[in-house]
Amino acid sequence: MSVRMAFRKDCEECGHSFLTPDRVAKICPRCAGKGRKMEHPSKTAVTAKAPDEKRPPRAPAPKSAPQHSKKPETSEIQAMTPDSKAPKEDTGKPESGQTPEALGRTTEKPEIVLTEEQTKEIINRYQAYVEVMERPPKGRRKTIAAEMGLPNRTVVVALRTWNQAQQKDLNREDRFSVEKAYFSFLEKEKSFAQLKEQICREIGLDSWSVSRYLDVLHDGEDKLKKVPDVSPEQKSAILAEYKNYLAGSAPPDLFLHPLIAEKTGGSPKQVHKVLLAYRLDRFRERWG
Repeated sequence: MSVRMAFRKDCEECGHSFLTPDRVAKICPRCAGKGRKMEHPSKTAVTAKAPDEKRPPRAPAPKSAPQHSKKPETSEIQAMTPDSKAPKEDTGKPESGQTPEALGRTTEKPEIVLTEEQTKEIINRYQAYVEVMERPPKGRRKTIAAEMGLPNRTVVVALRTWNQAQQKDLNREDRFSVEKAYFSFLEKEKSFAQLKEQICREIGLDSWSVSRYLDVLHDGEDKLKKVPDVSPEQKSAILAEYKNYLAGSAPPDLFLHPLIAEKTGGSPKQVHKVLLAYRLDRFRERWG
């Protein structure tokens, strides 16, 4: 059996982590979709599947020697944990020193099936966090799971299923319009809720879509802590380019972070760190 390897990467556009079989991928599927243009072709890595290496033929085993089962391939070995063992034939009998109760699936925790009320409560709690951009120290999902006495995975799966059933993500033009309107009304509205209402009226989007994208724009502070800081001159240049971006009438053809990084030096992650800190500072100064 062949196990496909996957790599965890951080998207250079939105900062979110994603899994991909491509070792050099830089943009998550959500940001790369909807027919948007990618980075400059000279910077786009193309990988080709390496041809299978020919192995020298094995010498035939002596007739008297017993035939052994095929060894697992490298990808299968990597997928095993140190405590993993090859599967054994199920004889239906307990092994030596093992009680019948320890066999089979009796030691596994049963899958929890949420009621409709529990699912609604999970969604309501999650939306309440997003609406005010609150992020508990332990994380939203873990906090909800602990407060409701549920396994963390159950909450994660419930929210993932709900998110997948929602309407499609905003396209690039809508996201640009939300970001532009946000900074336009930031100093004018008396509350964050009124600011979002104004954005909805201005662009014609629903409240949840606006709240969700503003939440994404202000997310990722912990993930970027280890990214090296840029020089003061680079920071000023990055913020100047960002203000030019917000003053435009449409988003540029290339993704924002790589585009600004190319103009000011540094990496897309360093640009993301500077812009995220700027957004968070403006939000905290205005709303506390």
